[in-house]
Amino acid sequence: MRMALSRIRLLYIAAVLISGIVIGLIVRQRPDLQELAVPPAAWPFAVSLVLDLAIGQLAAQGKAEPLTMGDRFVAVIGAGLIVTLMVALGA
Repeated sequence: MRMALSRIRLLYIAAVLISGIVIGLIVRQRPDLQELAVPPAAWPFAVSLVLDLAIGQLAAQGKAEPLTMGDRFVAVIGAGLIVTLMVALGA
């Protein structure tokens, strides 16, 4: 059985992955940000939370399909890995 991703779920995953690239670029420019209490690899969680809340509201109104844990996992872990690799390879 094949499960197709809706447009909103694909946009969510893409937005969080792109946030990983942006965060990686910022941290490469400002390595001092790695010393903060919350490491940059965890910042995609905040992006995901904001988007998840917005999509959750749309889903509650019947205007969008709710996100699955798999969507969240792929997006956040993927973005965290992107940040980690960009910082490690850019240093």
